[in-house]
Amino acid sequence: MALYESLSNLGIPTDKIYTSWSGTKGYHVDIYFSKEIPYKYMEKLYNAAVKSTLNLLGGNIEGQIEKRPSPTQGLKLPLSINFKNKNQVDNICWYVDVQENFIPIRSLDFILTIEPIDAQVISDLINDLPDVAIDQSLSKEKLLEENRVNVNFSNFDFSKEDLNTLEKLYNEGLKKSGTRNTSLCKLAIYFNTLKVQKSECYILLKDWMDNQNPILYKTPIKTCYQEISRIVDLVYKQNIILFKGKTEISISSSEMLTIYQYPKKLHNIITVLLIHSKRFEDKDKKFYMTYEQISRASRCAVRTAMNQIKELEKNGIIKVTRGRILGTHENYPNTYELNMNWLKSDREVMVNVSAEKLEFYLDIRIYLIKEIFSYIELSNIKEILIKAKEQQAITLQ
Repeated sequence: MALYESLSNLGIPTDKIYTSWSGTKGYHVDIYFSKEIPYKYMEKLYNAAVKSTLNLLGGNIEGQIEKRPSPTQGLKLPLSINFKNKNQVDNICWYVDVQENFIPIRSLDFILTIEPIDAQVISDLINDLPDVAIDQSLSKEKLLEENRVNVNFSNFDFSKEDLNTLEKLYNEGLKKSGTRNTSLCKLAIYFNTLKVQKSECYILLKDWMDNQNPILYKTPIKTCYQEISRIVDLVYKQNIILFKGKTEISISSSEMLTIYQYPKKLHNIITVLLIHSKRFEDKDKKFYMTYEQISRASRCAVRTAMNQIKELEKNGIIKVTRGRILGTHENYPNTYELNMNWLKSDREVMVNVSAEKLEFYLDIRIYLIKEIFSYIELSNIKEILIKAKEQQAITLQ
């Protein structure tokens, strides 16, 4: 399941990922391409997927994720028979239903439903992946050490910081030993808050590090540069800025009713955008949100989040300002503005909720539904929507 999530986060839709029983032990996860791709491409995709899976599992993985085919090992075809297994009941390499406890799909017709990914699409996707080396024997401790900037970052205290204190830190530098890593994290957030380009932020931090008193830190300067790179990647990927947003927000029954007029599959993501807008929107009702944040808040794959954002934009439910920086290959997160057909509820109710973390947004949605709508109202939501739209039309006239 972690491998599925990793592939999905890399941009491969889960409906293009197929799994079959090996016939003896383990499973084969298959992705089919519309035509051949270079072996080095497949290897790059494999490395990125395994790296992500190991991180998701904290290094706790039994055995290895093997790569097939390889120059010396072939590919076992699904629906074949594994003769090492003498049990004829389960030695056929059936496709399995991953969502239903890996139950074998004992049907030859299933193969007719399989669709390959367009080879050009997968090639473009792989081109954007970083080159990573894989060592599946890494211990949990080693993995934690590799990712220590990410792990420890959330523990830093920014409660007493503002743009002035961080500007002072940048100008005056380190004052005591043991503060190098924390200072670099704070400065990366400072520059992202000021909308300094990612590449320029790295240069500024590298130059800043060069000017610090070496008595105040023990880490080799080359390692400092590597940590700066990881810190900057993290801050800009998650769009971490100094302003933390509101933690206490209010949502009305009219706003929740408005969501119900749109397709059910979009309710989660619309609610997530609504909650985030309440926390972070500026005076123009616009707010930033990365695809990774939308994915985490909506509890879906990044690719799903991207597709749903496109659908919302296409249908005019949101306005999107792309974050590409002219003349560069860098991106800021998109800026969003809600553009929904706002309806008015007959029984206006305001509910106050605490919205501190992305991971709680969908729990907040469930809470809001329970607080705002009765069971009878939910059962008759279509009629309520019709009435609200009729009332809206009368008001407009």
